[in-house]
This record gives sequence, C-alpha cells and structure tokens, in this order.
Amino acid sequence: MILFPVKRICRKVQFFYQFMSLSSSSSVVQSLDMSEENNPHFPDYGELRTKMQNLANSGSIGKALQVFHLMRNVSGKPTIYDYNSLINCYLKSKNVSLHDLCGLYFEMKRVELYPNASTFNTFLKGLSLLDESKVALSVTVEMCNYGFTPSFSCLSNLLKKCLDSMELVDALKVFDIMLELNFIPTEPKVILLINSLSRCGMTRKACFVFFKLLEKGEFQSPYVHNPILWSLCKSDQMSCALAFFCSLKKKGLVHNVCSYTALVYGFGKKGLFEEASRCLNIMKADGDCYPNVKTYTTIVKCLCDGGRIKEALRLLGEMEKKGFEPDIVTYNIILRALSHKNMVLEIYELYHTIYEKGLSPDRYTATAFSGLLKRGNIGIAHNLLRDIVLSDSDVDVAVYNVYLHCLFRAREFNESLFMISCMEKDGIKPNNITFNTILKAICEEKTVDKALEFFERVEWPGKRPDVVSFNTILSAACKRGDSIMVQTVLNLMEDEGVKLNVVGFTCLMQYFCNIGNVNDCLKLFEHMICYGPRPSMVTVNTLMVILCKNRELGAAYEVFSSLKSYGLSPDARTYDILIRAAMNERNHFLVTELQRKFTVKE
Repeated sequence: MILFPVKRICRKVQFFYQFMSLSSSSSVVQSLDMSEENNPHFPDYGELRTKMQNLANSGSIGKALQVFHLMRNVSGKPTIYDYNSLINCYLKSKNVSLHDLCGLYFEMKRVELYPNASTFNTFLKGLSLLDESKVALSVTVEMCNYGFTPSFSCLSNLLKKCLDSMELVDALKVFDIMLELNFIPTEPKVILLINSLSRCGMTRKACFVFFKLLEKGEFQSPYVHNPILWSLCKSDQMSCALAFFCSLKKKGLVHNVCSYTALVYGFGKKGLFEEASRCLNIMKADGDCYPNVKTYTTIVKCLCDGGRIKEALRLLGEMEKKGFEPDIVTYNIILRALSHKNMVLEIYELYHTIYEKGLSPDRYTATAFSGLLKRGNIGIAHNLLRDIVLSDSDVDVAVYNVYLHCLFRAREFNESLFMISCMEKDGIKPNNITFNTILKAICEEKTVDKALEFFERVEWPGKRPDVVSFNTILSAACKRGDSIMVQTVLNLMEDEGVKLNVVGFTCLMQYFCNIGNVNDCLKLFEHMICYGPRPSMVTVNTLMVILCKNRELGAAYEVFSSLKSYGLSPDARTYDILIRAAMNERNHFLVTELQRKFTVKE
C-alpha cells in the first residue's frame, strides 16, 4: 500500500506552480517579444545560440532569455535542446536563484516546448544546488506525470535533503515515489527516515515504512526497527510495543540488546519493575543480548525517577560486581536524585567514587546539584560546584548559571563577580538566565532602583529582556509596595511589547493585597478568568489571603467552590487559608466541612 500516490501528490503540492504564475510578471521574462522587424541585421541561429549560452554562463538570465526568444524567428527554433542548454549554462554561473529557475520553467510552458527527461534532470540538479527540496519534489512529480523516470540517485538525494530539513511529510512522498518505481532506499537513509518519524511521534507512519520494506524482504536488521520500538516505549504504548516486539520475533527477525533495553525502559517508566527485572533475566539467559551499561543505566534512571533511590544504589553495586563499569552518565542520574532528596552523605560518597574510578565530573554533574539549592543546602552545593567550576571540566553557561545562583544564595557577592569575569575570559556568553539570576540578587540585596539601572544598562541577548526579567523586577516592586516603580515596569513592558503572564498578574494582585485594595485585586482576577492568562493556584491563594484578611470569607469560599470551573484543584495551602479564616470567625461548621474535603482529597 503506497502512502502518498503520485497523482495525489500532484494535486497537493502547489508551491512550485504558484511560484511560476508569480514569475510570469517578473523582470526575468519582461520585454522578450522581439522580432526581425525590430532587428533588421538579424544574426543566424548558431550565433544566437552561442550568445545565449555566454549570457547564461555569466548569470545574465534576463538577457539570455531575450536571445532565446529571438530564436523564434528561425524556422523550427528554439527546440527543447536549446532550452536545456540555456538552463545548463545558467546553472554553471554563480548567480543561480530559485526565482530565475521558476521563471525559466514558466517560459518553457509559455513557448509550448515539450520537456524531455534531460529538462527535468537539469532542473532537479539546480534545485538540489539551492537546497529547495519542496520545489524539487513538485518537479519530480511532474516528471513522473510526463512519463519520465527520475534516477535512483536523484530520488535518494532528494530523500536525504527532505530528512536533513525535517520535511518528513515530503520525505514520505519521495519514499512512495521510489517504491512505485521499484527503487529501494539505502539502509542508512531508511534508518534515518524511520528514526526521524519515530522521534517526531509519527510512529504509525514509521511502521508503515518498515512493514512495506519488510514485504519486499528488505532491512531485517534490528537497527531499522529499534527506533519504532523505542518510540512506542517512550510514549507509554507498552501493549503496542510488546505486540510489535513479538510480531517481529514470529517473523524470524532477530532482536539485539538495544531492543530489550527499550522494553526495560518502557516497563521501568511505568513503574513495572518486576516486568523490567524479568526482561533483564531473559537478556542474561540470552548470550547474544546480555545487558550492557546502557541497560543498567536505563533501569537506574527509572528507579530514580520513581523515588526508589536505595534500589538504584544497590543496582549500581550489582553493575560493578558483574564487571560493568558505570559511566559518568549513570553517576549523574543518581547524583541528581540524591540531590533532590537531600541525601548529603550518599552524595559525598558517590562524588568521591567518581574520582576514584578515574572519571571526571562534567556539566551535567554540576547541574545535578541544583536539587541541593532547592532544599536549602547552600554550603554543600557551593563546595561541590566550586570544585567542578575551578577544575578542568568542560563547563558551559548552564553550569555558571547554577553556580551564580548558589553564590547569590550564599551571599558570596565578591566571588560571584569573579565568576562573571571568568565567564568572559572563557568566552562563555551570558544568557537571559544569567542576567535574570543577577537581577534577582540585586532586587534582594539592594534597591529596586539599582535593579532597574542594571535592567536598562545590560546588553540582553537578542537585544531585549524576556518576561522572566520583567517579572523579577515587577515582583520586587510589588512586594515593597512601590507604586511608581510598578508603573515604570508596566510602561517598559508595554514599550517592549511584552505581555503580562500569570506570574505578572499574580505579582500585581500581591501588590494590591499589600496595600489593602480588594476591589482592584478582584478586577484583575476577573480579567484573568475572562481574557486570560488562566490563573494558577498561587494566584487563587493570593486572592484568598486578601479576601480572608478583609473578613470576606463568603467570597473566598465562593471562589474556592468555583475552582473546578477554572480547571484548577485546591492545594494544601488553599485549605489552610480557608480553615484558619473560618476558625477566626468561629464558623465551626465550615471548618468541619473543609477538613472533611481535605481528608477526602488526600
């Protein structure tokens, strides 16, 4: 079954022909109708052909076309061979453009020349030089409709260009044309096509491609079908993955260690560790598919993602006993999980193990320690990050950003300035995250005026700050109740064309909460409900606080009751705010009701 029949492609691909119609009024084809009456000393055909070729070789396609049209005064001329010569000469020039090629194609239609195979091949050569895969596809379809067969190399190159530019729909059309002409793409291109489709979530199309080739007895290697298996496992389609795996086995196709590792990952991702362990045992029994470091690392990652860190550490020990040396990727995965759990002793032990094994911490090791910052373990994170940054490790801007965040949290401002200078010396350009980290530190340590001064002085990447930058300074101004600064920031956002997002709206609501302006706080919330952005639970909780402070418990409970219609679900803080307010007003019935709902929710 062909996925995209050639005739259907002809109807669907309109770009090239729309371009041709636009080219009819272009400068390339203007003032071409010249006759012998206007040129009494009319040269012979040979002179005209030579002159046309010379002009085309120099890139003067407009003048070359004028000479080409003069040939019409010679009986039986110009022929398609003259036309092909014109295109060939033009392609040798250094001024080839898509606009001119389209103009040339239109002229062939206008003078009613019947193209031959050489005509299309020459055009495809030019379009290949310009990397115009979409237009080349439409020319290929027309070539087929004229009854000519594109060469295998031409279609193979076109398939590769479509894949390089990630034009996957076009790549499938080229694949269909090749199959219709009984051309089989090479294995590297088939693997690239199936891999690209699988990664982009087009797994069904990848399956069609694979099974169509399988019908022809081609490409039974696991390297061809493994991308499909991995795609199914990554997208939680384990039943489909198992069915696909078993169907291939029944057809006599061989799986390799990567095939089984995909299943291990799929089971682990869904928390089905017994099934993953069973799969691992099958691999151990099969000498050809014995688990490798990647297999074990896959299980370690799934265990860490599922919060089963002790089991992950046990598996790490099992790897070493079996002679599998974990790589830095394995260690980084566990370090990240340990950081988020604040397991400091285990972090130090594992970090020293890395050095004992002769491995070097990398940028991912550094970013793994960001979990310690979230848990407030600033000192330990500072020591570990400093060790990596000051070592010979290959660090990037992400590592510096984490370290700067750590330094600011630790109030190490002198060292942070030194690190910024180190970035410049190492040729690492700061990004918006870098500047936003510095901006936040200025807001916390100095005045909002100083923050605004930095905000306007720094040369932001892309020549403009992002919405996070504005929110950082807006939040500081709102917390301090600085109405002038709040208005200044809002004016700057308007000038830059940056719209308030949910964080910005919540900051403004916090500002009105601080100054006791309930009405404007409610107006902002109503605006978000009606026009967006959709409020978050932080927004709702901010509103709850101001309503309860102003003894508007009834209104707060009404908002609480409407959360489902906003697409939100109350969190523990929401219940805490309402229960405290109800207790202060001695509304014991509401306290009991809220406690019951909170218990059911838990």
